[in-house]
Amino acid sequence: MCSLLTESGLDLVAQWAPLVIWGKVWPYLVMLIGFSLIIFVHELGHFLVAKWADVRVETFAIGFGRELFGFTRGETRYSFNVLPLGGYVKMLGQEDFDDKSKELQFKEDPRSFVNKSVGRRMAIVSAGVIMNILFACFLFMLVFMIGLEAPTPRIAFVEPDSPADRAGLLPGDVVQEINGERILEFNEVRMAVLLAPLHEPIEFVVERNGEMKSLRIEPEYSIPDSTKDMRRQIVGIAPGVTREIIVVGPEIDQTRPDHPHVGDLIVEIDGVEVTDENISEVINTLVYAKGDVFVERLDPTDPDGQPRRVRVDIPPILTLYPSEEEGEGLISVLGLRPLIRFSYVNFKGRAHLAGIEAGDTILSWDDIRYPSPADIRRSIQECPERDIHFAVRKLDGKVESGFVRPKRNRNGQATIQAVCRSIDKQTRSEGGPRAYFADVRQAGWAHQAGIETGDEILRCAKTENPSAAQVNSVIRTSAKKRICVDVRKTDGETRTARVRPKRPGSIDAQYNLVADDVLIVGGIVDTIHGEPSPAAVAGLEPGIRIKAVNGEPVSRWRDLIDVFRESAGSAVELSYIDANRQPGTSMLRVPHCLRTRLGVGPEARIVSIDGKKKVLIPTNRGSEEAAVGYRKATRAILTELIGRENVTIEYRENTLGELRTSLVDVTEDMIDPWLGRIAFSANIFTAPETKLLKGENALDAILIGVHKTYYFIFQVYKILERMVFTRSVGIDSVSGPLGIIDIGGEFARSGFVKFVFFLAIISANLAVINFLPLPIVDGGLMVFLIIEKIKGAPVSLRVQVATQMVGLFLLIGFFLYITFNDAMRLWG
Repeated sequence: MCSLLTESGLDLVAQWAPLVIWGKVWPYLVMLIGFSLIIFVHELGHFLVAKWADVRVETFAIGFGRELFGFTRGETRYSFNVLPLGGYVKMLGQEDFDDKSKELQFKEDPRSFVNKSVGRRMAIVSAGVIMNILFACFLFMLVFMIGLEAPTPRIAFVEPDSPADRAGLLPGDVVQEINGERILEFNEVRMAVLLAPLHEPIEFVVERNGEMKSLRIEPEYSIPDSTKDMRRQIVGIAPGVTREIIVVGPEIDQTRPDHPHVGDLIVEIDGVEVTDENISEVINTLVYAKGDVFVERLDPTDPDGQPRRVRVDIPPILTLYPSEEEGEGLISVLGLRPLIRFSYVNFKGRAHLAGIEAGDTILSWDDIRYPSPADIRRSIQECPERDIHFAVRKLDGKVESGFVRPKRNRNGQATIQAVCRSIDKQTRSEGGPRAYFADVRQAGWAHQAGIETGDEILRCAKTENPSAAQVNSVIRTSAKKRICVDVRKTDGETRTARVRPKRPGSIDAQYNLVADDVLIVGGIVDTIHGEPSPAAVAGLEPGIRIKAVNGEPVSRWRDLIDVFRESAGSAVELSYIDANRQPGTSMLRVPHCLRTRLGVGPEARIVSIDGKKKVLIPTNRGSEEAAVGYRKATRAILTELIGRENVTIEYRENTLGELRTSLVDVTEDMIDPWLGRIAFSANIFTAPETKLLKGENALDAILIGVHKTYYFIFQVYKILERMVFTRSVGIDSVSGPLGIIDIGGEFARSGFVKFVFFLAIISANLAVINFLPLPIVDGGLMVFLIIEKIKGAPVSLRVQVATQMVGLFLLIGFFLYITFNDAMRLWG
């Protein structure tokens, strides 16, 4: 019996395996065919115009390398080659870099490319780009004749005190134009703001109650109060959303009936009925709602039945920001560091292979009990291709352990297996070292070079007394290069160490979520801004599980934060179970901060302090403007105001709250914005408000297609400008053929319309890339022809060969680089 079952099971596997493989492979084959079609269209443009100009075409090839199959018809060989990632048309008398002297042999041939006028050669060279543009227009037209779901350009939320609010934009306004360009969907609004000229007004045209209104918005380009040291151009608007939940966070268990499920409709938040009309505004109250949340849920066993009204618990995502520049290791609540859990695990990565899942709480990592994010990151980076033992707590409470082996991240920031930190200003001598090695891994690369824990850094890469940021920057960017570091030992001896930074490890996962429902103190942060932390003063130890505050039970970090906020200015009694499972109590003094003085929580918005809305703060990029609600800016301005009485503070209790004004006396014991380093965010995402973007007729579909073609061409040029000149976009964000095929495969799975839309985007992008003024591509040839037209003679063969060879090597190098990046992203 068992034998028969096994054989039949093997038969089923044998029968179904080809279907399973085909199900995974076909989207990529479809995209490969689509990509080849775009190349074919491009080369067809060159071919047709060459025929029109009576130029002899010797080869019409799709792909590069060895020919797989082909045929000869008339004077032309039609070839399909082994690498279908490009193509070419070979014309009589046209030589790229093999032997440019051959062009002279065919100069007098009436059907030679070089024999034709400059105008005809320009037409031939530009024909491929023109065909790609026309093909993109055709594909977009096809898409918008059928219709494509897209986010509506309706503004559903205007952030109070934002540039949009000051300019008079209102919820319900439908964006029609930005800086004179037509807007069809909200994605275009985002890109128009992001790529608008920096520090210049943005012209909005919106439809309001059937009337057109023009508004001039002065965008902000500073650090807002809700980011992590990141500057960006913002105006403060958000698109509409619906009541349907489409994504839930890693801390939500969809097997639990009291947790939200994908497909639920939100119907009530904190006693407020949620409708399609108010959802975009009410959803912002979800984070700080104290009352019940209800959803409507269909019974999966009775999909045609009436939905049930279900009360659900939607725990917000708790985020803690570090108190010092050193980063993640110093996240805490008054010095109490929580445990961390995984927020994202790539299903293709090493963490997934080891059995780690999003939502797992990290109990131990590489023999470190209750590690900090910095401990985990350092262990992963410094241990490529070495097994790391871990133990995690699953969402259901079970504890599992295992081993994970980080891969070597060849695009990551290099490391020497040592931590460099700043020397406190209070302890360092004037003109002396500003940084030291705080922790050096035994037998690590830095240790082997003679660097030890406690060594002060006198020189690094020719920089005298560098800061910790400068040292870390040199290390991160010096992979495989030997750097010299002069250090002073703890006994005063000076020594030069030569160390070679190496690429780090990676497990393709993110571990930045606070384990809100696990009230265990993973560690104690001893100092905050150079002063002993309240937890350190209280003598608390790592590993305690807090059970109650002032006799009232607490079970989550957010409950503890609420108690601390309400008790600011006094001491509270913490009851806990220590690491040895023994009960204990300690008194912890909770200091005031600006928010506690105002009687508001982390969700409050500080609008202005003493009449100022922005201040300059030091960052890694120098001094930059930041909103006063940003935690570092709050501390900076309050430090200047110590001792001032009746300082005017403008604030809102929450995002939708009324603007209020209070007078506050600024004292030295309230300048640390500890409550401002705490943030809560929604743990769910609801579906965007969409519309069917479809032409009313064929002509309208053509006009939309033309608009989208222009939009994507312009977007590529702007992104290239930001990459080359302002460097606000990195080259790592660019995808090559592998990445395009992978993304295209996902679009193929999404349906015919989205796949065609993606092909149209690629065709428009290819038109831009091919017409850049670079050697080898069509734009470079056009530059040569323009020079020939101006001077009356062609560019010398030597210059042409030299520039095209340089262009070839640059193109091959760039192609290999982005292909390698794609391969690392896809396969590790």
